[in-house]
Amino acid sequence: MIFTQSINNQRPTIDKVVEIENLSHFFGEGKLKKQILFNIDLTLNSGEVIILKGPSGSGKTTLLTLMGGLRSAQLGSLKVFGEELFGASKKKLVQIRRNIGYIFQAHNLLESLTARQNVQMSLELHQGIDAPEVKHRAIALLESVGLGEHVDYYPHNLSGGQKQRVA
Repeated sequence: MIFTQSINNQRPTIDKVVEIENLSHFFGEGKLKKQILFNIDLTLNSGEVIILKGPSGSGKTTLLTLMGGLRSAQLGSLKVFGEELFGASKKKLVQIRRNIGYIFQAHNLLESLTARQNVQMSLELHQGIDAPEVKHRAIALLESVGLGEHVDYYPHNLSGGQKQRVA
């Protein structure tokens, strides 16, 4: 998951990208209710690279989906870019997600689109950027990860590592 400042640089620079205090999370209800996260305290600062590791079922993916606004926080405080996600509306979660990039293990690229078109899709979510600028930025992003010569390649013509960089 990549936390970025707004593509239009409308958001001020924030040192603490994620602030978590006393975060707990549960699955199920009643007798089947199981606690997955236990009183998590964590701060992720701008520019840090963090690796989560642990056994299957330990809550890594749950924590990432909470930080990414893909799941609602149940108990505790979870702030992303200074915005509290606990109790946040669906609209606010969508706004936060627009500043977060997800790189999934399965790549999740659309096979019918080129590398450039796959990247452009995420840029088109940002208002106020015209089509020529979106295309220019998509190409620049691909060049920055060493795929400048592959902008017009379809996913089936890319290696696994290249697909990961497009994603």
